[in-house]
Amino acid sequence: MRRFLLRRLLLLLPILWGVATLVFLLIHLVPGDPVEIMLGETALPAAKAALRERLRLDLPLSAQYGLFLAGLARGDLGSSFVTQEAVTGVILRT
Repeated sequence: MRRFLLRRLLLLLPILWGVATLVFLLIHLVPGDPVEIMLGETALPAAKAALRERLRLDLPLSAQYGLFLAGLARGDLGSSFVTQEAVTGVILRT
């Protein structure tokens, strides 16, 4: 029984990694710029650049992916683009 559970737990790790990777890619494939959605199209370029830097959207995709996985390992799901609240708190409330 222990062997079965250990095997299942070990199989769970690549599945979780795959799901996390898929979620990351889907988030980045959604059309539209999150910075323009948050600030509007008429925002100043300096404000857009500052928000892009704060959200780390100015980093290469590989660096963003590394930060995403590191956050998941810590239980930090980031903050909502819409409400600026911690996603973990939003999930726990619902």
